[in-house]
Amino acid sequence: MARKMAARAGTGRRKKIPDEEHMSDETSIIQVEIEKPVFGGLFLGRHLGKAVFVPHAVPGETVTVRILSEKKDYCTGEIDSITSASGDRIMPACPLYARCGGCSYLHVPYEKELEFKMSVLMDSLSRIAGMDSDGPPRPDVLHDHRFHYRSHAAIKVRCGKSGFFRKGTNDIVPIAGTGCFLLDDAINDRVRSDDAPPGDYRAAVDCSGSVVTSFDRNPTLREREAGLVFNRGIDQFYQANRLLRGALMERVVTLARCGENATFLDIGCGVGFFTLPLARVSKKGHGIDINAGSIRYAVMNAAENGIPNVKFETRRSSQIHPGRVNPEVIVMDPPRAGIDRHTRKTILAMGPRVIVYVSCNPSTFARDVKDFVAGGYKMETLTLADMFPCTQHFEVISRLTL
Repeated sequence: MARKMAARAGTGRRKKIPDEEHMSDETSIIQVEIEKPVFGGLFLGRHLGKAVFVPHAVPGETVTVRILSEKKDYCTGEIDSITSASGDRIMPACPLYARCGGCSYLHVPYEKELEFKMSVLMDSLSRIAGMDSDGPPRPDVLHDHRFHYRSHAAIKVRCGKSGFFRKGTNDIVPIAGTGCFLLDDAINDRVRSDDAPPGDYRAAVDCSGSVVTSFDRNPTLREREAGLVFNRGIDQFYQANRLLRGALMERVVTLARCGENATFLDIGCGVGFFTLPLARVSKKGHGIDINAGSIRYAVMNAAENGIPNVKFETRRSSQIHPGRVNPEVIVMDPPRAGIDRHTRKTILAMGPRVIVYVSCNPSTFARDVKDFVAGGYKMETLTLADMFPCTQHFEVISRLTL
């Protein structure tokens, strides 16, 4: 499909701009020197002034690129051959790396992957948040083992084969016989077993090592972190990195610095992952989430853990009324879209002394932080938490204060 799009890009009656004369269908292979990693697991090079984005490259390499899609200001492609390889390039551990769409950085050592992600984060803060002159604080990194960290995943099944989508398509790439390098071993064993579910399903391993799937009669999981129990349905959001989520929780609670007389609001609270440990050290807390199922489990989890000083409700963040809520600390962990503009204005109107922002998207994080800084907040700390090794994704944690 991508090649058809590229073919169509060179036809029609539109007038070509000068750069495109050198990227027609007849000359769709170009040579590019890779400059740096960019958002989305891609790498940036330039050809005759036009940006070229490709996956699976390494800065400093010279590669020939097959153009797949072309726009006025940039084009995307795939590496056809490597003219000059970087010394940082390694053989990917997974034999399906070039086909499966799950991973972005298996062609380099883990230390280099972390460098790439840090570069993407700082570039986002510079370009989007304009944090050049004052600059963000020096970031630190939270990470653990690179492989077998995922405690849950969505598995696709076609014709009896289990796997994941090929990047940018609905085609299934079956999981290799060695299993997926990202999945917990127990999930890999279940995927390869004879009693694997017959259709698309979610699979997760709980704190006891038992695997639950969405085909089970009662797909509920029981998790433990920091002495707390978290019950959840298999469809409810929960941090997937079983090796690092405890450290993530500890970091958020530490940055919030909620004293025994403090009040807090947890936006996007889920099943209470941050809310409950915060409530243990605070006067009282309030958690909101758009997912009613998550809120039901959050209420259940508060009761089971004996935490009475917290209230949960199903509510959009845009429905928060600044005159009725007056928290000293706001913690938020939104989806990739980040915090909407109305909510950002509401938070500024409430004026909490501390904001702890947990983000899974550096672009929307930078956009939102720009508004908070313009509203008088200062970014005190910045952490890159690599919750998704091998992939393009990572989390950002920041403490902002008035």
